[in-house]
Amino acid sequence: MIQLLPIVSGISAALRLPALVAFIAQIATTLFGWFFIAKARNVTINLVIITLLIGLTLALTLAIYTLATGLSYVTPPFWSQTAGMFIPNNAIPCVSAIYSARLLRWVWEWKFYAIVRAA
Repeated sequence: MIQLLPIVSGISAALRLPALVAFIAQIATTLFGWFFIAKARNVTINLVIITLLIGLTLALTLAIYTLATGLSYVTPPFWSQTAGMFIPNNAIPCVSAIYSARLLRWVWEWKFYAIVRAA
């Protein structure tokens, strides 16, 4: 029985290193998981914002084109020709993108205000 005591202490010393490696691996995994979740949340929010901006821009562009098409039947033809001389072809999509971005920013600010107010 006495010959087993050096073996037990040798096994104990050999098992310290794997326990230390397991502890460090656990810390690294926890930090990586936290970092991944934080970055995934930011990427998700940015993708939602981009999707909303594209959707609002398309909807506003379609609304302006529809409104312009409806007004073109009512206005005299020389007004359409005159407007065509001064307004570029890409004016409606550009204006739609600008106002969609402003609307989205306004909604985002109110969301932030509501969260801060509720907290």
